[in-house]
Order: sequence, then C-alpha cells, then structure tokens
Amino acid sequence: MSTFEFTSRVRYSEIRPDGVMSLPAIVKRLQDVCVFHAENIGRGPFFWIREKCSWIIVSWQLVIRSMPRFGDNLTTKTWGYSFHAMEGDRNFVITGDDGRIFVEAAARMIYFDLDKQRPVRVPREEMEGYGTHDKLETFEYSPRRIRLPEGPYVPEEPIPIQPMNIDTLGHVNNLVYIEAAMQYLPETFQVSELRVQYLHQVKKGEALCPKRYEDGEHVVIVLENGAGDICSIVEFL
Repeated sequence: MSTFEFTSRVRYSEIRPDGVMSLPAIVKRLQDVCVFHAENIGRGPFFWIREKCSWIIVSWQLVIRSMPRFGDNLTTKTWGYSFHAMEGDRNFVITGDDGRIFVEAAARMIYFDLDKQRPVRVPREEMEGYGTHDKLETFEYSPRRIRLPEGPYVPEEPIPIQPMNIDTLGHVNNLVYIEAAMQYLPETFQVSELRVQYLHQVKKGEALCPKRYEDGEHVVIVLENGAGDICSIVEFL
C-alpha cells in the first residue's frame, strides 16, 4: 500500500479560542499519519527503538488552503513519492468529507542511525514496504533550504527544553520548534504557509535561543542552541 490515511473529527483540544483548528494540531496530524503509515508496514516506533534506526524530518512545507473548524471530519493522507540514497520525500493532504482541501504539504526526511548519530542508506525493505505514489502536482514546492532575510533580528529570551519536549527518539520533537516560534507571531498574523528547516538536534537539558525577523508579509524565527549553532529556521507567510 503506497498511501495511508486516517479520518477523525476536529477535537475540542485541537482548536483555538475562535473554534478554528490550531496550526500545531494540524502538524500533529501530519506527524501522526507518518507514524501510522510506518506502523502499518511493521516499522513503527517499537521497530525504531529495537533497530536503532528511524526517519528524521529535515524540512516541512505546509500550504493552508482553509482552516478546519471544530467538528469537521478530516481525512489526513500521506505517501512517499521518492526515495534516494539516505533520503525520502513525502506528500500530505488534509481534506473534508466533501473533498474540500484544507492543507497540502511536503516533507523531506533522512534515514538515521540513532546509535551512530548519522544518516545511513534507506534499507530496501523500507522502500518496498512503503512503495511510491505520484508526486502531488497541485503543490508549489519551495526550496528545502530557507534563505535568511537580510536585516536586523531581535533576540528573544532562551526557551529551556523540558522532559515533555523529548520524543521516543531521545531528542526534541519537530513540533516543539514550531510551537516555540509561533509565540513570536504578531497577534493579527494569518498563516497561509509554513516552512521549517531542521539543522541540529536539541536534547534534554539544552535550550533554544530565538531570534526574530518580520517585515509584515512574513516572519522568520531562527532557533539556535547555546553555542550559537542554528538548530531550526521557521518561516511563516
């Protein structure tokens, strides 16, 4: 099976005060459908722990066509459209019961050896288990690398990493970077597209040091570690 999907209503715990689904809740669904797809081919979280290998997300691009609301019945679908060497590319679509497209997305992932802490070749069994499906043609793909804008950045207070931020792979879950960056969005800013690039892992006991740039049309949050290395770049349009 080259595609995988699950259907669920928008829960109360997933909405903002205005009844609209939050951006982190949308990203959680995309993350969950990936994990469900992996579990469906017998290579889910317990396989990762046992074999010390897993996929690591290195970039997201989400285009929001319309925001779901409380009670909407959503189908979240994913598939891999390309595997090459140590990398894989995925598409995602979130639709309503009437076929309305709410979100389209793409992600680049690398296959990672958790013991050696380095990328390794994608096993043949992994590629055969997932299979491939046609690339989403309606999506406007941006470069995976986010170009930093020229101009002054405003430094913000460091954000300590809490135990609750750590996932089964022993590092900060990719959603934490997005949630950290979102707190610096202007209150009236309406997100139509999200791009995220991940460069360095962050682990328990460390901190994220944000730097903010905004020009009215987009907001870029650079998240560094204490040594000044860029861990993630989050761009909101």
